[in-house]
Amino acid sequence: MVKNIHAFIAWVRQLRHVKIFLELMRFTIVVLMALGVWVATRKLEFPETLNLNDKVIHAFVFFSFSVLMDLATARHPFWLWKGLPLLAYGAFIEVLQYFSPDRSFSLFDLAADLFGILLYFILKEVLIWLDSQQTNK
Repeated sequence: MVKNIHAFIAWVRQLRHVKIFLELMRFTIVVLMALGVWVATRKLEFPETLNLNDKVIHAFVFFSFSVLMDLATARHPFWLWKGLPLLAYGAFIEVLQYFSPDRSFSLFDLAADLFGILLYFILKEVLIWLDSQQTNK
């Protein structure tokens, strides 16, 4: 399993050197974030049979945004160049919703956004740590 982790990490690092891949990731994150602003300011009505937990959706979306941001750039540290801008985006969405007649501001939504970012960061760090333990043997 650890050899697979090393191969995966090496593969991702190689992808970051492919210009078209980086441009595609950047384009994707911009489009999805613009779509997120649009969705966040619309009245959403889900069928009662569709039981979605809003906080799980927030965490999943921001986990996914974290993956895309990390793939789009290798800039470090993560929190300065990726984590904080994503959290600021989440706060921006909540402020927009405060002024929307059909939506509302929620600190719990922002906390779920932070959770998704943290979850990605921790998972990434664990994978890197596992890889370093194997290569140091």
